[in-house]
Amino acid sequence: MAPMDTSRVQLGLLLKRLVVGFWTMFFSLVALTNLVNLLDELGAFDWRFLDSGNYGYLRSVVDVYEVGPAVTKVLLAGAFSIELVAAVVFWRALLALGRDARGGRRALLAVCFGTFVWIAFIFMTELFTAYESESVFRELLTLTIATALALVLVPDDAGGTAHG
Repeated sequence: MAPMDTSRVQLGLLLKRLVVGFWTMFFSLVALTNLVNLLDELGAFDWRFLDSGNYGYLRSVVDVYEVGPAVTKVLLAGAFSIELVAAVVFWRALLALGRDARGGRRALLAVCFGTFVWIAFIFMTELFTAYESESVFRELLTLTIATALALVLVPDDAGGTAHG
């Protein structure tokens, strides 16, 4: 197998595609697993494969206010909905990134939406005093901010061309 000619690869653009691709797949998988979990809880089917189990987690979080199962299902549906929107926005950004000038703007818009998702989840953990659950959302928020910095600060042609 011949080595890849990296002299023509725009390394900055490659990095941007990788991080936007990560978020695309992450939100797609999270939305899918929460959909499976929601459909299971609604009695549509009993399927454990790709079932996030987040309904049970949400029940434990909202129990502080004695919220019933119906409200918990609505909260899970809300989480699924914003995760699905995030997945769609990231897919659009990934497909546009590097194609034209709007690609970078779409990628940053997707990251802004991802930032909104994690801020909303952090707010909800505060509202329900689920402090031990908050750290993962703060970590995801930090990774999202790092992605935004990479999109804004790394030029598409970072690394220049290889010189022999």
